Amino acid sequence: MDDNRLVKEFKEISKEDICFDSAGKYFKSVRELYKPFQKGTASSDNFFDSTVALFNEIKKPNRKADFVSESGSRYWFKKEGLVRGSNHWGNRVVNCDWALKMFNGRTVYGESAYAAKSFSKEYFGFVKWEDIVLKPEIVKIGKKEVLLSFENKIGRDIVVLNKKKYQRVITVCYKEVK
Repeated sequence: MDDNRLVKEFKEISKEDICFDSAGKYFKSVRELYKPFQKGTASSDNFFDSTVALFNEIKKPNRKADFVSESGSRYWFKKEGLVRGSNHWGNRVVNCDWALKMFNGRTVYGESAYAAKSFSKEYFGFVKWEDIVLKPEIVKIGKKEVLLSFENKIGRDIVVLNKKKYQRVITVCYKEVK
């Protein structure tokens, strides 16, 4: 699907299809609504910004974490996916929705559609890179509207368009970087 068509189709979806009744319904509706707009696959460069993922609980990895966030969550990057260790899971982990399917069969979606659930201990979860869904966003670069995807998004604030990198300089403006 070409980029202009994706932008047009994304503008036509109804955000009213997102269900805020419960944490689980919110998570499932966001994931379902945004999955058709995916281009590319998540990576260690872009998994952490506006994504939705269902992690499966695993045992703690047996090596030092590759990255530790400001909140203390730990991340291990593997070829096939991502391991996260944290004491908070569910909706609105910063701007991500990361549910955890626990060993006991229960899935933690958060306290509500607006808040993650905190625990007194750290839990570890694994998700394959291809199972992480990006919450799409339309940005303007020059006069062109671009739908962000894993193919064109690097990190939190850099977009690649026509082999050129653009960095967000304010919330809605990008400029070319060398």
